[in-house]
Amino acid sequence: MNSLGRPSTILLLALALLSCGSWRSGRAASAPDTLAFEPSPPDTGLFEPVAPADASLDEEWLRAAWDDRLLDEPEEWGRRGERGRLDAHLDYNRVDPLRVGVGWQAQRPTTMRPRLGARLEYATGRERVLYAVQVEQPLAPRGMLAVGVTMGRRTEHNPLQQVSDVENSLALLFGRQDYRDYFEREGFGGYVSSRLGGVTTASVSLMSERDRSIPRFPGTRSWLHRQRTLRPNPPIEEDRARIAVVRLERWLPSSGRARAGFAHRVDFETAGRRLGGDQRYDRALADLRALIRTSPATAFALRAVGGSCLGGVLPPQNEFVIGGPDGLRAHATGAFRGDQVALMQVEYSVELWHVRRGVFEGGLHAIVFLDSGRAWNHPDHGWNVQDQRMDVDGGFGVGTAEDNLRVYFARNLRQPDSGFVVSARLQRPF
Repeated sequence: MNSLGRPSTILLLALALLSCGSWRSGRAASAPDTLAFEPSPPDTGLFEPVAPADASLDEEWLRAAWDDRLLDEPEEWGRRGERGRLDAHLDYNRVDPLRVGVGWQAQRPTTMRPRLGARLEYATGRERVLYAVQVEQPLAPRGMLAVGVTMGRRTEHNPLQQVSDVENSLALLFGRQDYRDYFEREGFGGYVSSRLGGVTTASVSLMSERDRSIPRFPGTRSWLHRQRTLRPNPPIEEDRARIAVVRLERWLPSSGRARAGFAHRVDFETAGRRLGGDQRYDRALADLRALIRTSPATAFALRAVGGSCLGGVLPPQNEFVIGGPDGLRAHATGAFRGDQVALMQVEYSVELWHVRRGVFEGGLHAIVFLDSGRAWNHPDHGWNVQDQRMDVDGGFGVGTAEDNLRVYFARNLRQPDSGFVVSARLQRPF
């Protein structure tokens, strides 16, 4: 979950957009011109090198939404001079429905002292106390080698549904749409991690978990579009699982100031067999992202996702689900589900103007994008992507230079008569 650290002005600007759901293409009223624009600086053609690890210490890092975020990376603390931090957490969804809490972490990355992270929350509708604790002991400076333990009980959602808490809460309040599927996870585990030359962080984890279904809360309210019917929250398998995970990961700063770079998360997960537990499966998932600066004013953002069940049977909470504002943006949420997945996303952004007023300080970008992908089932666990008819969505958008507000207009390119689906994001989607 993400702490509520974005400017309230940005959230208010997004409300009307999030409330609209999908729009058919049509004529829109023009707004008065109240902004002062300047031409973009000339394109010098100079390419900047990738920033060192500590160049973006005051920025929030863009991570997949399945990341617990109990402990920030050591680079994010380097210049803050902090020893501890207390954050408020707030989420509104169709199962809790209001979840409030606090998160606390303490660390001194330049020392060998333990790193501590904790979160305590309360789900009001379920009258349920949720918690999470992580303790990590460095065995080498700057997190080059560490061991840790975790335990907790928390509301989780499908790992490929990556809309943040703030974005999803606003969509539910003002558009009566919830873009995620939920379940409760309780368990404990331990891990060993190593930072490999600033390129990736490798870790091996062992976990014992029990997942529980959460029904849709019947009293979930929205401020607008109250006539819309909320999707039911799908049930899951509630068996106990004992899981081993091998992971490689690295993420990038989320703001438009981020220079070119490569981010990734690659998981291999196995459950059952000698580990015990009731579930048995092998699962691989790779989420690869790149940001390429072709000039100071233009950039390509690329994302490739591939996943496969290599053996056994995936429980519903671990199936691959795509469709919605975080992948195939012209499709309904969860349009495709299965034990195999392939997804490609491309965005090209161009700086339009430098804006010198209010929330748009920093500039506006024009965006064009293309999404293509599908999730499916294969009886023999084959990743036969060449036999699949991939769905294709494309469109355009506009965003602030700091990526704290983006508006997308997406269309299903395989259906020429389809209308545009409009969505708003408060961060770069990938």
